[in-house]
Amino acid sequence: MEKIRTFIAIKISPELMQHCAALIDELKTLPAAVKWVKPETIHLTLKFLGNITRDQLEQVQQVVESVVRGEGAFELESAELGAFPSLDRPRVFWVGLAGNGQQQLMALQKKLESALAQIGFPEEARPFKPHLTLGRVKSSRQLTQVIGKIKSTAFPNIAFPVKEVLIMRSELRPDGARYSVLKSFPLQERASQ
Repeated sequence: MEKIRTFIAIKISPELMQHCAALIDELKTLPAAVKWVKPETIHLTLKFLGNITRDQLEQVQQVVESVVRGEGAFELESAELGAFPSLDRPRVFWVGLAGNGQQQLMALQKKLESALAQIGFPEEARPFKPHLTLGRVKSSRQLTQVIGKIKSTAFPNIAFPVKEVLIMRSELRPDGARYSVLKSFPLQERASQ
């Protein structure tokens, strides 16, 4: 039976993607064993589901639709640069996300997490930290310059609208992961004041 590697995500704006791309281009020039992401694949993951069947995908779609229904669109913005678990022992480099819609984002993610747990997807043990992955560390050698650059870079605060929640497919290929949208769930537009 075919399994589909799936996650739930939010897309970022082209402007923010360009700023991430420029930073990645700079970081790539430094000597470090880091697998930098392709800028066009950058997204905010709300929940990674792993390899699921078509039947599970249908259940997931129903759950996401019910959680998202009635939710309003909101705005996020890029914030600080950082690393998991920390800049002293980095495994993943990221751009943090904050902004006016952060509380709504956190509530939406929590609702998705608990609704998906009811159909067999365990809740994530770690607290949700909204971020955009820039790169994954392959070896801890020669990271000093990259860490220095991350610490010294003031990443701009770029606001972007969140108008939909996406169920995405991830296909792992030799040249990196390729993502495609399986289903889009629009958020309600706010009436302008």
